Amino acid sequence: MEETQEKQKQAVVSVKGIRKVYKLYNKPSDRFREALFAKRPELHADHYALDDINFTVKQGECIGIIGTNGSGKSTLLKIITGVLHPSQGEVRMQGRVSALLELGAGFHMEYTGVQNVYL
Repeated sequence: MEETQEKQKQAVVSVKGIRKVYKLYNKPSDRFREALFAKRPELHADHYALDDINFTVKQGECIGIIGTNGSGKSTLLKIITGVLHPSQGEVRMQGRVSALLELGAGFHMEYTGVQNVYL
C-alpha cells in the first residue's frame, strides 16, 4: 500500500521557469537586416507568450490550463509535448506525452463526441 502511495507522489510532469519569447518585426526585410547588420539597433520587439511558468503534476492528478484567447495555453502545451522549444526553462517528463492540439485533429466528424473519446 505504501509503495502505491509513494508512486502516486512522483512527479510525471515538471515545468520550471518556462519562458517563450517571439521576435516581432514590422517588415519581413527587418529580420534580414537585423541579422546582416549586428551592430545596428534591434529592429524587433520581444513578445513574451509565456513568462516564468512553473508547476508540477503528480501521478494521478489532473490539471486544467485555462485562459483567454492568446494567453499562451497552446504554446505551453506545445512546449510540454516537444513541438516547440522554450526560450528558457525546462520541462521534465516521466512517460510519454501525445499532442492533439490542432482544432479537429484526430476526430472523425461522423462520430459522436463519446465515440471520438474511445478512438
